[in-house]
Amino acid sequence: MESLLLLCICLITLSPFIQADVDINVATSSQIHKNLNRTSSPCTEFWNFACGGFANASQYVDNFEWVEDQFAMAMVEFMESRVGDNDTQAPQLIKQMRTYYKACTGDTSKLNLNDPPQVVWRWLQEESGMFLEHGLNGVFFDERVDVATNDSTRRVVQISMPDPSSRYSVLRALELLRLHDWKDKQEMLQLMAKLQQLQRKYKEDNPVVYTWTYSEIKRQIPIIKWDILFGQLLGVHHTAKELEHLLFEVSDVEYLREAFQFLMDFESVPRDMYLRVRRLVLIQESEPRERNPRTCIHHMRAFLPLGMNYIYDRFVYQNREQDTQRLVEIMGSLKATFGKYLDANRLQLTPHQLTYVRAKLEGIQLKVGNLPAEKSPEFYDTHYESANFSESSFLGNLIQVLALRTRLQHAGLLKPESRVDLQRYYVNDNVLKARTSPFYENERNTITVPMEFLQFPLFDHRQHAIFQQSLMGAVLGHEMNHAFEQEGILFDASGNESPVGLAIRESQPFREAIECAEGKPAISLKERLADLNGLQLAYDSFFGLHHNSRKLEYRPYAFESEFRAPQLFHLSYAQFFCGSLPPVIAHDRDDERVDVSVDNLRQFAYDFSCPSQSSICEMWRPRGETAPTSDSLVNPKQ
Repeated sequence: MESLLLLCICLITLSPFIQADVDINVATSSQIHKNLNRTSSPCTEFWNFACGGFANASQYVDNFEWVEDQFAMAMVEFMESRVGDNDTQAPQLIKQMRTYYKACTGDTSKLNLNDPPQVVWRWLQEESGMFLEHGLNGVFFDERVDVATNDSTRRVVQISMPDPSSRYSVLRALELLRLHDWKDKQEMLQLMAKLQQLQRKYKEDNPVVYTWTYSEIKRQIPIIKWDILFGQLLGVHHTAKELEHLLFEVSDVEYLREAFQFLMDFESVPRDMYLRVRRLVLIQESEPRERNPRTCIHHMRAFLPLGMNYIYDRFVYQNREQDTQRLVEIMGSLKATFGKYLDANRLQLTPHQLTYVRAKLEGIQLKVGNLPAEKSPEFYDTHYESANFSESSFLGNLIQVLALRTRLQHAGLLKPESRVDLQRYYVNDNVLKARTSPFYENERNTITVPMEFLQFPLFDHRQHAIFQQSLMGAVLGHEMNHAFEQEGILFDASGNESPVGLAIRESQPFREAIECAEGKPAISLKERLADLNGLQLAYDSFFGLHHNSRKLEYRPYAFESEFRAPQLFHLSYAQFFCGSLPPVIAHDRDDERVDVSVDNLRQFAYDFSCPSQSSICEMWRPRGETAPTSDSLVNPKQ
């Protein structure tokens, strides 16, 4: 009854656009038309043609902000209602989530690094305990719990020089030091400069990774006080014998030795002060820039993923069964088409290599929502029991949640042989912003589709297959192809690195396909390959492997009279990327991603009557074109 009550609230809140008397396909088609910029040419600037009108048609920055806002509105309704107050399955979890939310929305105090020196100094004096234990990572070195390269269920501790992403925090710390005139300022600046110098000195694209036991890492890098470090991280004191089962994968060894020798010889006061400065930067980076109900929900999605996904799945999400069924069907069609690619064997794989790739293809799992398979109420209700949240102090809660996330990441190390409990596995990364788009994990050979993604305009189980296959099919195709690009191919069906994958990557046809994709510079080659191969796979899965637009005459859909099926497919795909162009971080800009992808889809030129491309990059897709056969086409007309 509580779930139905909340659903009524959410439907009123979330659906100003899709009214009960508006067909979902008419609504989708209408949105596509609103986003168009007809002053642009689809042949030369397809993204601009498909998305140039989005800014005028939408109140949102992009489609991700749109679906995230719908998710946030639904969760705000839950947090501010009485639904779940008398819950018998996970009352403690629900209470903890509401307590954290109440502090986030009600407590107005903020950490402002531009405050007067005496205010900031008070924060610096706060006792913080061990910094790594409280979530501060990547300052002197990077420490994380992952799985072994040759055993995807064996937990290992990875130690390396600071991750490149930490450079943003370094710059913020530098800004903070320049704002205030502290006694140890010059010494801290010298410390920062020395660490950066060492990182430049020892930076390697593919550093050697050593696998060591606990005894070996203590012997190889004795400068670090490993007993104290892991005593704090694991929450209790352990003897060296009790920690011997831990396994380490260590890279940048010479950096670690020289950096920690330098730190040991450096004055302890400025060294400790620099850690405190970086801790302040971490807290400021982690809190929402502006605290309001919706931003607090998004913040909690990132830092308390299990609790937020559990509540949404149980009390708000109403279409899991229908959505899952449709996603499984789409994924099945993608796998079947990729299987036909392998039949053609464009990359000239050996029988053994083909068996390797087919096993990986067959083994790819699809997961709706970042939740473990575990269903017991006790697991969820006790998962956050070590956190002590307050309704009155958001910054206090934030410090607690940073430490909580670290504890949960390391808790598995205490289990025999440190094995991943696949029944209770979920992604609990050190992210500041939660993922909304689907993502692929090599070690799990799994594509996870976040539940917030499964909303209009990105997906609705009632939509016609052309909308689902063009957008969701291309997104799933992109993620699926991460299993077969130059990094993903190294992992076998079980998520372990394999010499067979390495041999495929080093083969001449594979290298030639890579070189073709490199013809136009990309921020990330593996993302470029996933874009190109994912769109080609989605197109072939919907229209048929030997589809030829020049040999078919299309009737209009009942809900779309202007654009014929292939054109509508391309527009629906492109509009996944509609919005203000983002800063370039790990992917190319959205306009380039779309334009490069359609330029390398052979049928696109025919579909929009464009000049044919002389050079098209295809990796797994069979060579050449043949006329369509009666059994090779999915009926794209109705």
